[in-house]
Amino acid sequence: MRKLKYGSLLCMVGLLSAGPLQAQDIEKEFEEFERQQLQAFDDFKNKADADFETFLRDTWEKFDAFAPVPVPVRPEPPQPVEFDKKKPALPPVSIKPGKIKTPETVPYVPVAVEVPVVAPRDIPVRRTAIPFYGASLEVAAGVAEDLTLTGNKEADVADAWKAICNSDYEQFLSDCLTLKKERRMNDWMYLLFTKQIGEQLYGATRTNEIVFLQMFLLNKSGYKVRMAKIDDRLKLMIATNSTVYAAPYLTMNGNRYYVFEPDPNGSMGIYTYRQDFADAKNLVALDIAEVPTLDMQEQDRTLKPTKGSLEVQAVVNKNLIDFYNDYPQCDVVLHYKARMSDELRNSIYPALRTAIEGKSQKDAANLLLNFVQTAFEYKTDGEQFGYEKPNFPDETFYYPYCDCEDRAMLYSTLVKDLLGLDTILLDYPNHIASAVRFTDDVTGDYVMLDDGSKYLICDPTYIGAPVGACMEQFKEVSPEIIR
Repeated sequence: MRKLKYGSLLCMVGLLSAGPLQAQDIEKEFEEFERQQLQAFDDFKNKADADFETFLRDTWEKFDAFAPVPVPVRPEPPQPVEFDKKKPALPPVSIKPGKIKTPETVPYVPVAVEVPVVAPRDIPVRRTAIPFYGASLEVAAGVAEDLTLTGNKEADVADAWKAICNSDYEQFLSDCLTLKKERRMNDWMYLLFTKQIGEQLYGATRTNEIVFLQMFLLNKSGYKVRMAKIDDRLKLMIATNSTVYAAPYLTMNGNRYYVFEPDPNGSMGIYTYRQDFADAKNLVALDIAEVPTLDMQEQDRTLKPTKGSLEVQAVVNKNLIDFYNDYPQCDVVLHYKARMSDELRNSIYPALRTAIEGKSQKDAANLLLNFVQTAFEYKTDGEQFGYEKPNFPDETFYYPYCDCEDRAMLYSTLVKDLLGLDTILLDYPNHIASAVRFTDDVTGDYVMLDDGSKYLICDPTYIGAPVGACMEQFKEVSPEIIR
């Protein structure tokens, strides 16, 4: 039950000067006011649950899904290009920039969802351990343990909704939302956590119950998700703030609802209901504003560039890598803006800071550029994974190989963190490079943006090339700008 905030206690200031009997009357009046407010909240909640039960019980409509947005195919260089140091230096080239590339996102302000405050109990709360990326997270899932859908018809789903809404589920929901906050789960991780709870309670084969439980927990946590019937099976659909590639979707109430974990050969005919749950206000955001807090499973790696005596000992959390491996295929900009984990920063930055200490911006940027150019082995995504896969920063230090976009994103991160300089990515038709806005007077090939800011090209896949050197084949090409 939600506990009322006591801002309205200002009306009781008179208690300081009132007599004992008058004070007791005022206190009783306030208690009655609080009781009425709590009752009003319960009535509102019960009405929202009852209205949604009606939506679920009505016959679901058939919709034809939109075909999945295909994963962008980026023909990457099969091998990195070697810089020819014997060629005479040419005057700097001004490269005309293309359009600013932004991810296809839905701008919105998330509605804050309060963690339910649960009244203390006389008996201890029994909790179920949920294995999740190397940790054991406990939730009071007893109210959902005996959940059984007698079928996948509308009445079966509505009956299950009514039953669990009439249960004492607040502690269960409170535990989930508390763990979300404590573990800094972003929306996608929380979505996966609800799935893991279902699999732990019911086993991986009872997919209808798992999907239903996800829908219940996520709707009650404020997210726009819905159930659907595809090929006579219940599936979860999620409204996201940006494009999910390779997943069929419906457009409903102004939002795209993507099929979560779609079957590759699944039908495009989707049965679902039109109305959202009343308290579901938020989209499932795919941004990673902060790295989640996961138990540590160390993976060590030593990295040495070809020049100098620099040696970097990287420590990566395998549990974080496993989470990133479960991430949907989404826009490269979301990878670019994701932070590097503290564990990785703390392991690699001391050596890099020591190496660039006392150097000019140009010399420090060249040292970091040589590090990314030569300390990592190159392979395209197709060769390493069999599909297009931009890396999150930690992944570049985990997997044995990386491609041009991974190198460009990593170099940009290092320059921003260690030199405090602004960077952009240059997205060519079959290549990605980085560019740096120096505050010192540094010359070289550059792009000039409309606002007058000048960025020197720094290409981590142009092996041996210094700051300000653009590959010959791209000097006449206008790249899109990712910033």
